[in-house]
Amino acid sequence: MASPVEQALSLLSIIKHPVEGVAYLFYLALIVRWRWPKAWNKFLDLCKAREEIKSL
Repeated sequence: MASPVEQALSLLSIIKHPVEGVAYLFYLALIVRWRWPKAWNKFLDLCKAREEIKSL
């Protein structure tokens, strides 16, 4: 039986076009956001840019 990493790599190898890959990432994000909303929000907080306050 193949390991989970080997299974994931075999699934990734069938992607033939960059737009198809982006669509899969979008679907994955929708599933994660629906299933684990708090984890998704924490992930977005980690990804956002830091706010810089500049005084005049």
